[in-house]
Amino acid sequence: MPNKMKKLTKKKNKSTISKICKDLNKKNPVMILNETPHGFRCKEIGTFSTPNKTVFGVAMTVADMTFEGWGHSKREARASAARVCLAALLARAGHVLPDQTRAKDFTVDDTTPYPVSEFQCLESKSKIEEQTKQNAVTETAQSQIERNLPTSSLFGATAPTPASKSPINVLYENHPGLLFICTYGDGTPLDSAQVPLQLAHSMRFKVVCQIKEQKFEGYGSSKKLAKLAAARSALAVLEEGRADIADSLLPSGYLSQTLADHIANLVNSKFSEMMKNDVIHSKRKVLAGIVMTTDSKVDGAKVIAVATGTKCVSGEHMSVRGRAVNDCHAEVAARRCLQRHLYTQLLLYASQKDPRKPIPEADIEPAEGGGYRLRPDRQLHMYVSTAPCGDGRIFSPHEQLQHEPDRHPNRLARGQLRTKIESGEGTIPVKNCNSLLQTWDGVMQGERLLTMSCSDKVARWCVLGLQGSLMSTLLAPVYPTSIVLGSLLHPHHLYRAICGRIEAYISSLPPPYHLRRPLLARAASTEARTPTRAPSFSVCWACTNTAPEVLNATTGKLENGQPSLLCKQSMFARWQYLIKKLPPLQQSHPDGTSVSLPNHLDTLLYNEAKLLSPTYQVAKDRLFQAFEKAKLGRWIKKPLEQDQFVCELLSADPAALFT
Repeated sequence: MPNKMKKLTKKKNKSTISKICKDLNKKNPVMILNETPHGFRCKEIGTFSTPNKTVFGVAMTVADMTFEGWGHSKREARASAARVCLAALLARAGHVLPDQTRAKDFTVDDTTPYPVSEFQCLESKSKIEEQTKQNAVTETAQSQIERNLPTSSLFGATAPTPASKSPINVLYENHPGLLFICTYGDGTPLDSAQVPLQLAHSMRFKVVCQIKEQKFEGYGSSKKLAKLAAARSALAVLEEGRADIADSLLPSGYLSQTLADHIANLVNSKFSEMMKNDVIHSKRKVLAGIVMTTDSKVDGAKVIAVATGTKCVSGEHMSVRGRAVNDCHAEVAARRCLQRHLYTQLLLYASQKDPRKPIPEADIEPAEGGGYRLRPDRQLHMYVSTAPCGDGRIFSPHEQLQHEPDRHPNRLARGQLRTKIESGEGTIPVKNCNSLLQTWDGVMQGERLLTMSCSDKVARWCVLGLQGSLMSTLLAPVYPTSIVLGSLLHPHHLYRAICGRIEAYISSLPPPYHLRRPLLARAASTEARTPTRAPSFSVCWACTNTAPEVLNATTGKLENGQPSLLCKQSMFARWQYLIKKLPPLQQSHPDGTSVSLPNHLDTLLYNEAKLLSPTYQVAKDRLFQAFEKAKLGRWIKKPLEQDQFVCELLSADPAALFT
């Protein structure tokens, strides 16, 4: 026996050995060794691959003595090394472990670890055998009772759970030598003295999976989820096909996983960058953003808008002058930030002598006959960290999809138009609302202000476009190419919410309006459910400005009380400036007469300006009729007085207005 081992077993030999024998009944070898006075240190010593498995090696150091262990996982390798160490300790004290001559064959498919009884000393083995016999009798009786229960027959036969491997295991089997590197979400090392405080819950950890020269990123609220996200991202390219040919292999209606992950990463990274020094406003529950790509390629993708929020304006804070933002939900705020960008693109043409001359670096181009349109090679992708509120979120994520139609009466509520609740979260069907006609004095008296759900608004954008009625006098419809969710993606329910529920009922849409069916995808780095109270502010950023705005969702204004650049008054002022300098789109009234701009633009009301795009109004009427034909409810509008205001910023500086 080496001198080092003698020193190791002399001190407190009796108490240590007796504790080991006592704990072998209950604990695994690693935990037992960790509780001894000696402690241990572990390090990986390598891996090797067999035709079917990957084997890991671990070296365990105890008081300058080193023991090696091998296994199908790092955990199994540590247990093997700990077992060798315990065998040496117990042998010195006169105790015996099971036969060591049986070598574990790591080339076979059987990955069953050693039975617990093999880690026990002789003193306790007899007790374990007796307990095992008692447990066997109990389990037999219990199984007999379970067979007599009517549970399985009452709810039908239990569907067998399909066996599937973890993406991490698949990578280890097919790509030996890969490396996982874990850091905090912003790249800070885990051993850093100061933990970053401004990280979002869903991006607390970042794992980079490196396979040869390729790197794949994953984020999550835990290291395990981040590693799983990185593995999913890697498999999307390595297993399903390379990025340049993946599109041809995708099922119909789905976006490339590589592009979806890139879009989600861009939006999350931009938000983390903005909130780096603002711990308070970095808190959020829903994050949304819009990314623009060229020819649907990852290269050159740029973030246009980022927003957070889950609240709407309080009824008492409605503005009769268009100075309050009514809906501060993340999806709606991101769309208004996109409108700021589109107005800035129109300003590029209004600033040159010939507004019809194409600008190569612009995202829009002149349209035939007047007006402008989004370039054909540009695509807009909307990212939302969770399913949009309303019909797109009315499902249980843990229930399996039924192939047969669901005939339960409560399911008739699916597809219904729903409204957000003032001063709260969640939605209710419009059929349950007391009044479908909202009045200003009624809301002021205490009637709840109703706002249509985000699922309904996304369905509206898939028909009318993201540009809105005001901008439709200058710009052709701008449709979303895809919708990427960070969590709660159920393709059937989301498709129904955004276009499926009306596609059989909508008709006679005036060109160029049509029903757009966006591609769907879920990011590999999924968002974790956070059952906390949502903040009452909304962070809004557009690429036209470096700093974001922070809105008080209750008042619909900035935290200092000033109106936001996203409010109707600001949008109306931009339109007033551009309509006098740019040629409008060619449009005609339903009776066939052409549309001409009035001479008194300065005194034009906001609601009158929206009527200058009759094609948009006809398409909107067709959409509302489709909802009613499908018996899904009636679209609820805000009080009429809210849009009866004039532009108060006619002489505003364009540099400040379009910033």
